[in-house]
Amino acid sequence: MFLRASILLLIICLAAVHASHHRTLHGRKKLAPEIIKTHSGLYDDGGELYAVLVAGSNGWYNYRHQADVAHAYHILIEHGIPKNNIITMMFDDIAKNKQNPYPGKLYNKPHGEDVYKNITIDYDGDSVTPDNFEAILTGDKAKVKGGNGRVLKSGPNDHVFVYFTDHGATGLIAFPDGIMSVQTLQKTLQTMNSKKKYGKLVFYLEACESGSMFEQLKDDMNIYAITAANAKESSWGTYCENDMKLPCLGDLFSVAWMEDSDTEDLNSETLEKQYELVKARTNKSHVLHFGDLSIAEEPVSDFQGAKKTYVLTGRPLESNSRYNVHWDSRDVELNYLLRQLELTKDENSAEHQKLRQKIGAIKHMRFSVKGLYHEVVEAIFPQNDDATRHLKKAMFRKRRTITQLSCHHDVVHAFDETCIDFNTYDYAMKYVYVLANLCEEIRDADRIVDVLDEVCPGDLFL
Repeated sequence: MFLRASILLLIICLAAVHASHHRTLHGRKKLAPEIIKTHSGLYDDGGELYAVLVAGSNGWYNYRHQADVAHAYHILIEHGIPKNNIITMMFDDIAKNKQNPYPGKLYNKPHGEDVYKNITIDYDGDSVTPDNFEAILTGDKAKVKGGNGRVLKSGPNDHVFVYFTDHGATGLIAFPDGIMSVQTLQKTLQTMNSKKKYGKLVFYLEACESGSMFEQLKDDMNIYAITAANAKESSWGTYCENDMKLPCLGDLFSVAWMEDSDTEDLNSETLEKQYELVKARTNKSHVLHFGDLSIAEEPVSDFQGAKKTYVLTGRPLESNSRYNVHWDSRDVELNYLLRQLELTKDENSAEHQKLRQKIGAIKHMRFSVKGLYHEVVEAIFPQNDDATRHLKKAMFRKRRTITQLSCHHDVVHAFDETCIDFNTYDYAMKYVYVLANLCEEIRDADRIVDVLDEVCPGDLFL
């Protein structure tokens, strides 16, 4: 009798502990009942979780972008998101690159896990385009060119997580071929909203001046966006001085959120908490958030998955670790070459001379790029009176908020096509704010484009 009573008491205690644990992990006191998760990972109203991951660059020195996306893919998989709900865009020229000392592998942390292993890439090579990105998000399969044709099949009850990492500039993000303007991104998100492609959407954006892409995001669209930088500053690469003979392994903002997601209980950590943690760790730029800030009260698991089975990277490295060296994203190639030059002992070797030539070419290119922007401004304002001279200087000294979206869209695309390919010479994106300033000042895209046709001799560096 005593034994039976003891067993019964034990069962009651275990049930109480389980109930308490379930409340701790799955309680949503701030959330509407219809989006509380069930054990299957779906929502009570039948909604699911979808994700789109994009590495928008190519080229060896942009190693970090593809490593970022590969890592993000594994985070979502390990947290229980079905692979059929994840769409990945990646040029895929890094893991198998002839310069890669670890063929077929990618690392997002010094001596970490190979994040390229078992990744599924839906769009690679020439199919990584802004048009395909737009078609994927809006679910427009007919407009997709290349890749495997997959687009978002999400609906009005679903949660969508979008992560994009690449170079950017004032009001644009870049792709291996082409750019997406803030106007196009806004229209894409508005189309998703009108087509009811999501119940709630979270967008993490890693790019220079990324804050400029969401400054005008409305707070009534059920979209919450976090950016790696504000509208006026660069984002930063990290793990740049590694001992693996590799360029920067990751981006500072991206590594911060992913290493947090690797180690935290995403069922209890809110998006707001992750934002604050990432903001503190990303100490080279100002991480910002936009849109419907009430979504930040929800758990990270509602957008990155609830299952927790495997820690991919382990705890973040100590802040004083020798690996925690960060470089301005626009200086990654130059700094990498300078470091290789420093490590080359024989100054008379062919390798040393080759590095010096590359470094010299980059510095010359940078001088030419800035000079071209000055030529454009001079052609727009040819007068030389005091007021005009002051105005011309202001085009370079101040960064104005983009309000002339159509002008900005037309001008930056014309510059990319007529003057300098932004993907090939990403440093040219540093001065895109000058084009934005011109649009804000004269509000005449045709006039600016005509000047570009006159000033730019095709591709400046061909």
